[in-house]
Amino acid sequence: MKILALSGSLRAASINSAVLRTVRHLAPSSIEVYLCSGLGDLPLYNPDLEQAPPAVALQLRNEVAAADALLIASPEYAHGVTGTIKNTLDWLVAFEGFVDKPVAVLNASPRAHHADAALKETLITMSATLIEAASITLPLPSANIGEAELLAAPEIVSLLTGVLIKTQRVVKLLPDMKPFLGSSLYIDSQHPAIVAQAAKLAEGCADEEAIAKHCFEFVRDVIKHSWDYRLNPVTCTASEVLIHGTGYCYAKSHLLAALLRANGISAGLCYQRLTLDGDQPPYCLHGLNAVYLPQHGWYRADARGNKPGVNADFCPPLEKLAFPIVHPLEQDLPGVLAEPLPAVVKALTENQTVEQVYHHLPDLAATEQ
Repeated sequence: MKILALSGSLRAASINSAVLRTVRHLAPSSIEVYLCSGLGDLPLYNPDLEQAPPAVALQLRNEVAAADALLIASPEYAHGVTGTIKNTLDWLVAFEGFVDKPVAVLNASPRAHHADAALKETLITMSATLIEAASITLPLPSANIGEAELLAAPEIVSLLTGVLIKTQRVVKLLPDMKPFLGSSLYIDSQHPAIVAQAAKLAEGCADEEAIAKHCFEFVRDVIKHSWDYRLNPVTCTASEVLIHGTGYCYAKSHLLAALLRANGISAGLCYQRLTLDGDQPPYCLHGLNAVYLPQHGWYRADARGNKPGVNADFCPPLEKLAFPIVHPLEQDLPGVLAEPLPAVVKALTENQTVEQVYHHLPDLAATEQ
């Protein structure tokens, strides 16, 4: 596996560059880490140059295309990213080889949280696959520290080794996970409101599990279940659910999937077939989510909203769903889906009020399962 390392500082004694050299030193034989040179030679980005990009820009794009993942370490200048790294990314905005590229971000200073957040938002906006688990802030003992001191610090070595392991894991999983990371019509994870809310929920989180828990609790507790509260309008897309603050279980699952995907976390949809009352027909579908957590695999979570008799929670590896399967004809539908079932979309888009949805709740016949 090849990792291209980009430093946002041009200083010879840059601590960010030292961190990236340390990562290169720690890489096992199965991972090649190489530092991108020449970022300071890139001219300021000018769209007029796209017809014939300068040689240094073509070299950058070729190196990005050849890499399996990128690793970026950049300082903060005046609460923002450096001109070096911003100009580098500007040259990659129109480059198809950057789309879906796995990227991890290293922050060498806890005080640089403004630039760290801004850089991640830029990468997500550019359709990179942000490796949240490998994007960490390093507890460096000093602002004046070199490669030798970093290699002599066991905690730093452990953290940077973890970055390599997590990056390699994501790169290996990415082909299978790609459908569960993308933005789509109903799970519109790149909608500006979704991106902003996802970033807010990720603030202060140490890892993917913590981010997923924050997102889950937000959708479960803040977004109101349409039928519980008798709230219109009927929502379907993730952004509609967020903007209006309400949705049926299916729509809420679209929002949770979008928030997770916006944070670079693989998320899909699951369904149960439940009875509406007792152990007799009619039956209907119930929508929930599955999130991929590296330490646990696919983990189901139900953010439909708690109420008396319903107490769902996010506590991996234990599943605590809203509704247990009790009656013989009830069941967990198999698999994790990247997109909602057509029957669900039909119910949410062809009915105008929450009462109409309730009287036309989606179901699947046995031949459709």
